[in-house]
Amino acid sequence: MPAPGDPLLFYTGAALCLAVVGQATLGLVGLLRARAQRRQRSDADAAAFRTEAAAAAESARARLARRVAWEGRRPLRVSAVVDESPGVKSIYLTDPAGNPLPRFLPGQYLTVALPAGEGGAEVVRCYSFSDRPRPEYYRVSVRRQDAPSDPPGAPAGAASTWLHANAREGLALLCEAPRGAFFYNPAQPRAAVLVGAGVGVTPLVAMLEAIHHARLDTPTHAFFGFRDGASRLWPDRLREIAEADPRVSVHVSLSRPAPGDKLGEDYHAAGRLSVETLRRALPSSNYEFFLCGPGRMMQSMAIDLLEWGVPDTAIHFEAFGPASVSLEAGAILQKALGSPVRFAADAPPLVWDGKHATLLDLAEATGVPIAAGCRAGNCGACRVRVVQGKVAVLRKAGATTADGECLACISLPDGPVLLEA
Repeated sequence: MPAPGDPLLFYTGAALCLAVVGQATLGLVGLLRARAQRRQRSDADAAAFRTEAAAAAESARARLARRVAWEGRRPLRVSAVVDESPGVKSIYLTDPAGNPLPRFLPGQYLTVALPAGEGGAEVVRCYSFSDRPRPEYYRVSVRRQDAPSDPPGAPAGAASTWLHANAREGLALLCEAPRGAFFYNPAQPRAAVLVGAGVGVTPLVAMLEAIHHARLDTPTHAFFGFRDGASRLWPDRLREIAEADPRVSVHVSLSRPAPGDKLGEDYHAAGRLSVETLRRALPSSNYEFFLCGPGRMMQSMAIDLLEWGVPDTAIHFEAFGPASVSLEAGAILQKALGSPVRFAADAPPLVWDGKHATLLDLAEATGVPIAAGCRAGNCGACRVRVVQGKVAVLRKAGATTADGECLACISLPDGPVLLEA
């Protein structure tokens, strides 16, 4: 054994130190290399996603021209059901054979046929995708529509209550291909403001997930409104995205905060969402605005955005349920007053008195049988032929129509009109 001070001991110790340092350096280099490889894989995944988004956008444009990802209906299998908040369930759908599902664009919707009517009669509904496009599954999130207190005796939502009662793993649902003209295309990034209330945030969350996944450099501001903290949807995930992505901000308003809801932690403002909420938080109005929620909220929001100086071409909206948005609805209704409306050539004319929101409402009030599904221009079930005259539409339709057709649920008479129901 070498004595203290022996050169051999010094060189032996130095060699051991160098070995330890070398091993530590190699470990650090390995760690950095692994991180770089993960980042490269993540970057490659984001780039591939943007490429797929561009292809999906082209496919969506083709689908709006009546070409769809699949024709008619096909069964999709419920693979999971998750409670998101009181009254809202997420339903995960997969291909029964395990094949990849066709892409869609965030903001679009899935049309589902359900035996939810009286005696098992078919009911058609459209549900927005609530997650970014993924080949392994589709996710839709459905709020149970309980019977409203006003008007008394009004029924509960047939489709939503049926899904909440019956959706379970293994159930097959007949679905039409993804559709919709309301979407954000990650392949064409643009500064965006996403505004939604309640379950109306679902297509906007899909957009936010896609924007975050694609690592876009454009700023995105999300303004979501809920009744209280318990009714918030995906609060942890929204916080995670905002903290991880410096280009994304999420602002939550609660119209009726509960005593346990903490300002600054569970929400950022009390009260309903309004353009004033946006103006306080945004540096300017130079954004594309995407709105989804109750029709009344979107109607007032769209008008206030126009008054703020936002061009109408930068305001995009999606109505859900029997709600429509039109910046010109009042003028259309006034112009049509007194016009005769007939639903068949040999039918007596009905006088349009402005008391009904759409031609579908007029038909139902007078006993004219017209099929109906989503009541928002998305499923196409209420197509009717315009034989004479013209109609005005309340909003851009998600479903396509042939020349000479209209969707009764989003149409008003533009003067005298003859329809073939």
